[in-house]
Amino acid sequence: MSATATLLDAYCIRAATGTDAAVNEAVSALAAKIPLNSIGTTLQSFVSAVPQVVAAIDTARSDPDNLYITTSTEGDLANAVWPGNGSPGTVGSGQTQLLGVSVPVDRVQNVSLWDHDDVSSDDLLGSIRIEEAERGEGPIARLATSSVEGSLYYVTYRVD
Repeated sequence: MSATATLLDAYCIRAATGTDAAVNEAVSALAAKIPLNSIGTTLQSFVSAVPQVVAAIDTARSDPDNLYITTSTEGDLANAVWPGNGSPGTVGSGQTQLLGVSVPVDRVQNVSLWDHDDVSSDDLLGSIRIEEAERGEGPIARLATSSVEGSLYYVTYRVD
């Protein structure tokens, strides 16, 4: 008989950044494309500070994630196991979202957290791997993270 994992909650340590990773990369690459020595120190100082400014703006905005959870590595709100009503839940940094959803575990089960976007493709916030061998160990917390999105979540679950 296969196991069942009950997803208890998701604690958001840090919500995804509000800036696009491609924009951050383009800004970071900007200094390599401008001959700063011939332009002057004012522009050089500005270009050097831009990545920190982007990070500060993003921190100040602290937009919550439009969270949904799938058991696959494909983001699609229609396939969400949580919240499962066709709309995402909202969670911000320092907040816990109660889940209370069960998923089957046949040896290993992937659980992925997503940020739903209306105007672009959804962003993967991180994934965890639940193993059938964890049955009976009680509540377990695993870190789900995305270096691209800058998100950090702990997902708590138990396997019965």
